[in-house]
Amino acid sequence: MRGHSAVLILSGVIAIGGGLSSTWLRGIELRFAGVVQETRGVRSVPDRLIIVAIDDFSLQQAANADLSNDPLLQSLSQWPWRRRIHATVLDRLIEAGATAVAFDLLFESPSSHGEADDAAFAKVLRRHREQVVLGVQVLSSQGPVAGMSLLDVTPTLRPADTPIDRGLLNGEPDSDGVIRRRPGQVTQFMREQLDPSIPDGLAIALLKKQKQAADFSIFSQDLLDPYGPPGTIPTLSIWELLEPQAYASIKRSGRLRNALVLVGPTAAVLQDLHPAVFSGAQGMPGVELHATELANRLDSRSLRWIPTPAGWNLVMAFLVIVAGVSTARLERPLARLGFLLSAAGLLVAGSAGLIVWGGVLLPILGVAGSVAITGIVTSADATVRLQWQRRRLLRTLGRYLSPAVAAKIADQPEETDGLLGGQLMNVVILMSDIRGFTGFTQEMTEQGKVKELVNRLNQYFSEVVNAVHSEQGTVDKFIGDAVLAVFGAPLKQSRSANVRAAVRTALALQEKLAVLNRGWEKQGQKPWEQVIVLSHGWVLSGNIGCASRMDYTVIGDAVNTASRLETIAKQTGQLIVISAAVAEQLPSNFPLRNIGTFAMRGQEKQQVFALGTDTDADDWPDTL
Repeated sequence: MRGHSAVLILSGVIAIGGGLSSTWLRGIELRFAGVVQETRGVRSVPDRLIIVAIDDFSLQQAANADLSNDPLLQSLSQWPWRRRIHATVLDRLIEAGATAVAFDLLFESPSSHGEADDAAFAKVLRRHREQVVLGVQVLSSQGPVAGMSLLDVTPTLRPADTPIDRGLLNGEPDSDGVIRRRPGQVTQFMREQLDPSIPDGLAIALLKKQKQAADFSIFSQDLLDPYGPPGTIPTLSIWELLEPQAYASIKRSGRLRNALVLVGPTAAVLQDLHPAVFSGAQGMPGVELHATELANRLDSRSLRWIPTPAGWNLVMAFLVIVAGVSTARLERPLARLGFLLSAAGLLVAGSAGLIVWGGVLLPILGVAGSVAITGIVTSADATVRLQWQRRRLLRTLGRYLSPAVAAKIADQPEETDGLLGGQLMNVVILMSDIRGFTGFTQEMTEQGKVKELVNRLNQYFSEVVNAVHSEQGTVDKFIGDAVLAVFGAPLKQSRSANVRAAVRTALALQEKLAVLNRGWEKQGQKPWEQVIVLSHGWVLSGNIGCASRMDYTVIGDAVNTASRLETIAKQTGQLIVISAAVAEQLPSNFPLRNIGTFAMRGQEKQQVFALGTDTDADDWPDTL
């Protein structure tokens, strides 16, 4: 009943909250669509589309005063450029075979370089008027004289007897400032608000210059379906059209033959960069947004957005009730949570699939979020009950088990008897010991530096514990200055994984002690030298002790072998010593040295190996 009460409360919250935050949900859906599009990656662009960019490269080239004796190129050093430059670009584009050219630039006032400059451009525009589109823009103002006005092409470039086609440059950003809709879709709104004669968007106006059929539809909820980050759409630097040799090469290549060309700024200094999908921090050039719309229309594709309809919050609230009641039979909280989160994940994945392959953005995220929240809420009651059971068990076990072991058992109450009764485990034992620690202790004691000794030992033990835990090992116990650690218990792993984890830990301990020694030596203290041994074998792990005192520990031949290896290491002066069973699991090119055959108590004689600690870290086998 408590679980159902929580579900009913949640459904009410979803119904009210969803109704009040519908705009916020729409924003989340749009951002999700952008993430999916970016995750999908770069797509191929229609072959006929090319951007001619007024880019950073062109502006940098123009800044080189001694670059060329060509007056036209020298005039590029001042922005805005002479309109003779645009005339040359248009002439050369048409000459190279372009079908139509659109300028993502404003020519709303006479040229600052004089009437002759406008006349030269106007002459070229008249010659190619059937193949060119010039940009215009609607400006919105606020305040006492709020309104909209059209920045049209200056009459000096379009005499009354020579009409020049124009294309609207405006885009419509969403509430977060990101441009997701097709720029051409703003035309309808501008015509209603300002003037029915407002021209088509730049992309549509350019498409109408070609002879083939194309997508001229305008739906307010159609979003751009981008092809990739800035520069994905084929781009030529405008410098390549103006520099004679580069232009000759382009013309010979036939790259512009039958192309639809958009000319516009991409350089950051020209301030035509906008937040958009794929734009990143640098922004997406406006000309590339128009080119994306143009490419989408050539491909007859877009992302059709179906916004959250009225009453959708009630649908989500109903789904919360259905999901909560249907999963009430799952008693374990993780089972409930996993089931409903999986359902939510499938909904999200389905929505992403529709975006990528269907070109449709449905209001599914709100539903997925409701299902996921239901999973969290409906698992809360079972979680609370299980936590109370776990705490009672922890209080009982904590009297004679270490916190880690007690937590493991408490997390698996149904397996308590098996874990406490003992298990036979295949493990690797790591034992570390400070060489000459007894003498060092006597010396520090005589000097009255017992506190410093304890601090150093604690520093060392902290590094050992961190190194062991980082490789999923277990610190079994501290024995004076020695540490006994286990790899493979209580969490089972493969023999190879245990060996490699133990070897990595041993190597890490060498590095950590070297760092500690450098610090101690700077303080005028003597460095330490440690001995590390690794053995492998079967041990009995479990709750061992008496009724008043028990510890989770391991006993067996592997522990005894580690103790014997420690003695051998000290006798032979080696830093890291491993048993033959450990050596068998290491790569053949591992830096091992056979230090002899030794007797092991209760076992046959066996070979013992030393690990080469003087090998550079970069030379260790990658398989470790």
